[in-house]
Amino acid sequence: MKKQAKVWKMGVLILLCAALTACSGGKNNNAPEGTPTPTDSKPETSNGKTVVTMSVLTKDRFLAEAEQKFEAANPNIDVQVNELVPADTSSGDKVIMRQGSGENSGEDSGTKTEELEKYANSVNTALMSGNASDIISVENLPVGKYADKELLMDWNELAGKDSSFNKSDYYENIFDGVSKGSGLYGIPTSFSLDVMLGDDSLLKQNSLDHKTWTWDQFVDLLIKTKTDGKYGIASVTPAKMLGFLVQSVYGELVKKDGDSTVFDADAFRAYMENVKKLYDSGVATEENMAPNNTSFNKISMSNPMDLVLMPKLGGKSQAMLRPPGTGKDEGIPFKSNLVLGLNAKSKVKDAAWSFVKFLLSEEMQSARSMMNFAVNKAALKNKLVETQQMLDGTGTEGRKPQISIKNPDGVVTHPTLSDEDIDKVLDLVPSVGKYSNQDPKVISMIIQESAAYFSGSKSADAVAKSIANRINTYLNE
Repeated sequence: MKKQAKVWKMGVLILLCAALTACSGGKNNNAPEGTPTPTDSKPETSNGKTVVTMSVLTKDRFLAEAEQKFEAANPNIDVQVNELVPADTSSGDKVIMRQGSGENSGEDSGTKTEELEKYANSVNTALMSGNASDIISVENLPVGKYADKELLMDWNELAGKDSSFNKSDYYENIFDGVSKGSGLYGIPTSFSLDVMLGDDSLLKQNSLDHKTWTWDQFVDLLIKTKTDGKYGIASVTPAKMLGFLVQSVYGELVKKDGDSTVFDADAFRAYMENVKKLYDSGVATEENMAPNNTSFNKISMSNPMDLVLMPKLGGKSQAMLRPPGTGKDEGIPFKSNLVLGLNAKSKVKDAAWSFVKFLLSEEMQSARSMMNFAVNKAALKNKLVETQQMLDGTGTEGRKPQISIKNPDGVVTHPTLSDEDIDKVLDLVPSVGKYSNQDPKVISMIIQESAAYFSGSKSADAVAKSIANRINTYLNE
């Protein structure tokens, strides 16, 4: 089975021969990669221009294009985007999606944990010393901690007094999902859906609703409906499954207690034991399996094309489901590859806001280099129409893309997107609302330490207490 799955994994390709992205470009800044610029002095200028610095993990084509266009329209501002990990543009004008590539299938698995930690440590040091960039990519950082320490500024203070910025032009539910209380300390420029694909008939037959089902119900359902030769969920290790679970119930496990933050070790231990039950009972496996051999698949849908194609991969149509959670309807989970925070000590806040506002504009959100779901309402509709034209070959690029799906049996199909499908997507987006970009350091601790429990070398109680101690120390330092 494992060998067969590997062969299938390599064979299922979606080849988009159209030029999906604009060529990357931009000026070559002299600053070393990831180097912050001091902000506790006068605004930095370069050749008479106001300098706006920006720290990101990776400067992708979207940022490079935005930088060029913004500077052309605003010649008095010099945007300097400093990255830690250069983007991989080796694929040229072809985008290849592979289905069944393991536990990160459908996700950007190119970033390594050590790179994330290096970026987080660099930004943390810069913020604490007052030397951080004006704009900071914070999707992998503890935004809540920085907001509490007043190291980040509430974007609402700038957006609220800008008459040219209308929040109703955007999916405010996405902004609200990232918000901390009434404060907007991180602005997502795009989003992806953090969902599952699966057999919704199993839920209906057992009187379950994917909007409100819990992890206890999920585990019980998989064990109850176990069949020979088929798994409930595959291609993910127990530790990574636990990390995925914790992201969906983070608010239950990490709670405020006065001025302190407390991690609930008892509740965590119960969740950890439930995950082990999945693997011990044989309904979950870390082996790679084709969709036909699993009831549910954890997946990330990054853009409209994913939303059209992924449910149809593997030779069967699957429903898009919300992952199990707390039992409350908290909206469809989402993540963002770029959430921007504003350094509270920045001396060029207005110029920084102008650039971020440009990133949110219909022009940039509709760009080919925008590879995720747009937060701008008009732009998302534009991207859906673009996807429709790419699929049916009516685009105006001078060549018709050949987009097809080849399933494990060798059958080739050509997907389409109808006007009705576009309306369904637009109706779906307002129900997106649960932000699952939780503190990556907490998730990393859980994945690392829980491995000892799943391997049998430590008890659930010992691991839960050890993890709780580490997380409590980290969250309250």
